[in-house]
Amino acid sequence: MSPCTLPMLAPRTNGELDAALTLAKAAWATCAAQVDMIAACQAGTPATRHGAHPHD
Repeated sequence: MSPCTLPMLAPRTNGELDAALTLAKAAWATCAAQVDMIAACQAGTPATRHGAHPHD
């Protein structure tokens, strides 16, 4: 387990901004999945399957 991190981004164009949003959403989803796994472990219940609980 490692701390959640977000990529450092400095978009300069609309295309870069769109790509940055995609990367940020993916990073938040990964972090949310880790939090869900920890919460499920502490509650004594199995974590949901990957993709079954989206975090958008």
